[in-house]
Amino acid sequence: MRSRRRKITQDVSRSLGSQILGLTMFIMLLAFFIILNSISTFNQEKVQPLRESLQMAFTSTLTTSVDLDPSIVSTADKENSEGKVTARLERLFSANIAGVEAKTDDGTGTILLRMKYDDFKKAVSAAEAGVSSKSDFMRTLVSLVRTDMSGFTYRMDAFVQVSGNPAHLQNRDPRKINAIMGELAGLATHLGRTGLPDKLMSFGIEEGDEGMVEVLFRPHVPYNPQPYSEGGE
Repeated sequence: MRSRRRKITQDVSRSLGSQILGLTMFIMLLAFFIILNSISTFNQEKVQPLRESLQMAFTSTLTTSVDLDPSIVSTADKENSEGKVTARLERLFSANIAGVEAKTDDGTGTILLRMKYDDFKKAVSAAEAGVSSKSDFMRTLVSLVRTDMSGFTYRMDAFVQVSGNPAHLQNRDPRKINAIMGELAGLATHLGRTGLPDKLMSFGIEEGDEGMVEVLFRPHVPYNPQPYSEGGE
């Protein structure tokens, strides 16, 4: 009888010791993570590009980002660089077209402008009709895109939005799609006459908000079918 009681007492002592050991290990692990969290730092400069990239990829609303503490200092040598061109493009469109929404990505040197399609169409077509203010707008636009002297040539890609999949809409209402494509061909002709080469622009249709257009400006990378020189082969 005594041996049985001694065995039960030993089992209870071992169980209690295991619990105390486990609790001690848990407290030590918790203290380690508390100390690790207290000495860690948050680097806003490293997080901001990732945040903007995720926002550009998944958000449906366009917002203008303002860099209050830029990591890149502007110099006189970069007066016509990518950042300057995107800022001037935003000011140009905002001054000539009402309600323009802009979203820039300084990392890639791109700017996405969103506006009403009718306003964009009028701004481009009015230059062909001889409206002086719109002609100045188009000349400035072309000069900004063709910044060959600074080494940064841009291209313009415009996408007219329709409510529905363009491929399905082509089957249901081909007249609407053909009408939009005809208008876009006319806009491309106007831009070409103003001095913008065909290789620096493209027009298309995408699913989105009916009556809106998104115009993307990005650095132009010429296509090189022979990336290696003959001497390096």
